Amino acid sequence: MSHEELLANFPNLEKGICYKILEEATYYLEEVKESTVTFKTETDYWNLCIENNLLKTILLLENEFSIMKNETSKKCDWVLYEDKKIFFVESKDVKPRSRNKERKDAVKQLIATIEYYNSKIDLSTFTISSQICFKSNSRTIKTGDQARKVLFKKYNSDFNESNFISFE
Repeated sequence: MSHEELLANFPNLEKGICYKILEEATYYLEEVKESTVTFKTETDYWNLCIENNLLKTILLLENEFSIMKNETSKKCDWVLYEDKKIFFVESKDVKPRSRNKERKDAVKQLIATIEYYNSKIDLSTFTISSQICFKSNSRTIKTGDQARKVLFKKYNSDFNESNFISFE
């Protein structure tokens, strides 16, 4: 499915606001409360690093404040798409002691978003990844606990906690 075909399932999206095309090698995203993503540099404060060393064309959907803005269900922050790979990302900017509570909420947000997208697009042919990203001063990858991995398998999705995604 091309980017255009994916976007056709969500009419009236404005490029630059509702979605962005990422074609550079590295991006640092900051989640700003009640707003769309802000791009930062490595030395700035950021929530998610996207590495795109092969310079693929990646579609970044502003899910929470565009695609699912009018939905009453929970929703994740961003959706990234590239060549049949789709990443559902929920960013949480909380201190480590608050992460357990936020983790539970993030899982609900990710699952609700997968269900919403599955109602619009047949995701059965996609490679799906769900990711919670917590603020960190360096790139971190945690696989996530086994119970959450099993839960996300019901949605044909991998699950991890990381502030880093690499498109290879």
